Amino acid sequence: MVTGATALRTVPARPTAVQVPWLARCDPTVLLGVVVATPLVLVRVFDPLPLVALWLLGLVGARCAAGVTWRRLVLAQLPFAWFAMSLVVVNAVTRGGDVVAVVGPLEVTDLGLRTGVALAVRTLVTGVCATAFLTVADPVRLLGSLLVVGRLPVRTAAALLAAHRLLEDLPDDWASTRRAHAVREPPGRRTGGSAAAFGRAAFALLASSVRRAERVAVSLESRALGALPRHERTVWRPASTSRADAVLVAVVGSVVGAVVLVLGPLLGPLDLAP
Repeated sequence: MVTGATALRTVPARPTAVQVPWLARCDPTVLLGVVVATPLVLVRVFDPLPLVALWLLGLVGARCAAGVTWRRLVLAQLPFAWFAMSLVVVNAVTRGGDVVAVVGPLEVTDLGLRTGVALAVRTLVTGVCATAFLTVADPVRLLGSLLVVGRLPVRTAAALLAAHRLLEDLPDDWASTRRAHAVREPPGRRTGGSAAAFGRAAFALLASSVRRAERVAVSLESRALGALPRHERTVWRPASTSRADAVLVAVVGSVVGAVVLVLGPLLGPLDLAP
């Protein structure tokens, strides 16, 4: 038998910790250097097999280390995929080698296909690296890191920050431009999927981006951007390198070197003579 009331003590729920991607803990300047250096290292690699392996590893790394969703990865790869397809087509019919197919007056060679596929996959690798960087790089932290760690001039760092912001807004601007053009189409006439419609939208996006860049430049100059030298300016968030940056450089360098050295010789030497 219960003789007294039992007091119930309410335990406040613990706040859910926000999962910060591992790449977001790295210094933005170091991450930018890795993103730029990786495609440059692969410039002399024309074997498709190691490049495909690096592309797949890059997709997994962007998903796990940068927190990029699979949907965003696929959508971000589409612009690079169109350019990659053009590389395959051009190289397949312009390089010498053994003819593997004849398409009208054009001859497709094995060397051309192999080179085109390698260049195409290298383009996709660049796209994966850029997507991961744009996902985790905070613009304000990037500006401070470029000034402190990268030791860039103030104008150069601010220009990179403005470019980063413009790239973030491009997908929304493209969607807004396409919707605006669709509203102005005559009733019963839908030409939004034509090449001419895409060309008009691309030109409108280019013009609006140039105007926005001009407004950003005027805004930065009106705030006395270059009034003080770099060493006399202060930053809101002090930047510095850490152990995570060393791990990032070591892991990426080791993986790229191992994949190229192990998988590269499997297809044999590549003769790029026309």
